[in-house]
This record gives sequence, C-alpha cells and structure tokens, in this order.
Amino acid sequence: MLYPRSRTSCHRLALFVLAGAMLTGCERRSAEPMAPPPPEVTVVQAQAGPVPLELMYSGRAVGSREVEVRARVSGILLERSYEEGSAVRQGEVLFRIDPEPFRVSVAQARAELEVERARLAEARRDRDRVRTLIDRQLVSQRQWDEAVSRYEVASASVAAADARLRAAELDLSYTEVRAPISGLTSREARSEGSLVTAGEDSSLLTRIVQSDPIYAEFAVPESEAALLRARLAAGGEVPVHLAGEGAAEGAGDARLTFVDNAVGMGSGTVRARAVMANPDGRFVPGQFLRIRVEGITLPGGVSVPERAVMSGPQGRFVWVLDGQDVAAMRPVQIAAVVSDRAVLSGGLEPGERVVVEGVLKVRPGAPVAIAPADPAVPRDAPAPAEATQDAG
Repeated sequence: MLYPRSRTSCHRLALFVLAGAMLTGCERRSAEPMAPPPPEVTVVQAQAGPVPLELMYSGRAVGSREVEVRARVSGILLERSYEEGSAVRQGEVLFRIDPEPFRVSVAQARAELEVERARLAEARRDRDRVRTLIDRQLVSQRQWDEAVSRYEVASASVAAADARLRAAELDLSYTEVRAPISGLTSREARSEGSLVTAGEDSSLLTRIVQSDPIYAEFAVPESEAALLRARLAAGGEVPVHLAGEGAAEGAGDARLTFVDNAVGMGSGTVRARAVMANPDGRFVPGQFLRIRVEGITLPGGVSVPERAVMSGPQGRFVWVLDGQDVAAMRPVQIAAVVSDRAVLSGGLEPGERVVVEGVLKVRPGAPVAIAPADPAVPRDAPAPAEATQDAG
C-alpha cells in the first residue's frame, strides 16, 4: 500500500515544478524592455521659386530736418519768447538780443550814406559844368577827365555807403532770432542776460527738429540690403510698417527712400531710411521703432526654415523623410539666409519633406512619427540657438 502513495506524491511534485517553470518564463518575458515609440517631429516641404520675405528690424525715429538755432550777431540775450519743447512755426521769434548798439550802427550808416550822396551831387554838378566848358574848348581834356573821375568815385562811394547801411539793418534784424524751420524746440542753451558771441560756441541758443515728415533709420544685413537696393533701383515702391516699442504706441505706414551704398566697417550692416507723414506727432525723434519691410521676394532657389538646417562634422545638413517616414541625413549648401529662411544652392529638391521641430531626437535610418504643426506657432518663427548633432 506504500507504493501507490509514493507514486501520487511524485506526480504532485512534477506538477509543482512544471507550474514554477511556466511562471518563471512569464516573469522573464514580462521583464524584457519594450521598444520605444518613434519620436514625434514636425515637417515642412522644401519650397521652390521666389521666397516672400518679411524683414523685421529695430530702429529709431529721426527728424527729417534738425537745425541748430544760433545767434548771428553778438550781444546780450534779453528775452526767450518760446516755451521749451513746444512746436514753433518757421519765422517765429524765439530770442531777442539787445538791439540798441545795432540801431546806433544803422543811424550812423544812414548818415554816412547821406554824406556820400551829397558828394555825388557835387561831383555831378562839377562834371556838368566842365562838359559845357570843354565843348567850347575853355578847359583842357585833363580837367574833363578829372571831373568824370570824381563823379565816378563819388558814385561808388554812395554804393558802398548804401551797402554798409543794408548790412547794419541786417544785423539789427538778426537781434530777433527767428525759427529757421517749423518743428519741435529743445531747451534753451543760453539764458536771458547771457553774452552771446557770433561764430563761437556761445552762439548756440537751442535746437529745432522737424518731425513731419519723420524718418525711421535702421541697419540691415548686407544680403538684405542688396535686395532692398535692387527694388528701389527698379523703381518699385517698398512699403514699410512702423510701430512704437510700447504696446500703447501708434503705428503707421511709411515707404523706403534710401539704402546706403557702403557697409559699416564695425557692424557689417548697411544703413537704410524710411519716411512717413507724422502730422499728429505720434512719433517723436529718438523714439525706438519696430520696422517691418514688406513686398520683398527672394528670386529662385529651394528654401527651408533656417531652424531645419543642422551642423555636423561634415558640414550643414537636414533630416529628410522618405515615403515610409524614415529619416536620412542630407548634406546641403546654403546660398543665403534671409528672414529666418535658408535658401539652398543644392542638396534638396522641391517638395521633399524636411524635419523642422524635434531634430535632436532624430536618428539616421530610424522611423519618426509626424506630429501636426501647432497653428499657434508660425512656421517661420525665429529659430532656437543652432544645435550641433553628430551624424553617428
């Protein structure tokens, strides 16, 4: 009776061992790591043809005319007749210099003119008398020549005295310092009672800036300056949009009028200028501006967003997807970078799909998952700092 009981125990032991082996196998299989999902990336298609550009710059508002108001005669400054910082019109009196010394000079010059006119009248009478006598051959030719010379000298003296009188009257008029242009005044540089001297530093009284129209001056990269210059040379108008730095600032439309023909040695940029009507004075000289130049296109070529271009040991490259969404590294050559778009001279064909976001997660020969583009993020948004990724 002992044998059957031993056989049953063996059977049970075998079942336990088999069950333990099966559980161990399941645990091993569950412990094996699962393959990670393919990384999500955003792609765009390489574009061919003219590339529309929206060029953004920072600049400053500058008065279309800026003049220094200076005293043209020397004297004591008696009065300032304008409010500092106010708008003035051309010809308006701003300062008055003591006029009394100049009135005396005018009176003296006028008296000298009368003396010279009297001498001229006397010389004319002498000449006329000698003319009648020489016709009767009662005087010599020399006496006639002397009479004519005295008349001509007296006539020239009258002209000189008249010029001195006009100069004295002009100096007297300069004692009223008037605005040479219409615009906004600055603070006074000399206060009442000061001695101003014409031709020296003390002659500076104030400054006036004309703000209508107003200029927007800014610097552009050399490559973009060539595009702007070519558009101006072709006779096309280049619209420019101006906006103040503050959110509450106004905005206005201007037009590009000038692109310099020289590149700055220190900055490597080119100066440009736009002009805008400013009748309501919304922009003031010296104000920081955001400047957007519109209507410029880059002709020809294949272009992609600049942030899609990476740098590796072999140079520049992009990640290109094939029909199975598998990434491959493609070397490219950049002809120009304008407005955050890289225009390529080779390496891509129009319509090929290029990774623009998630480039750091891509590996050569590995599939990717294409994520929908975020509509809140512009496709040509400024690129982050350039990343360097090893091809391996």
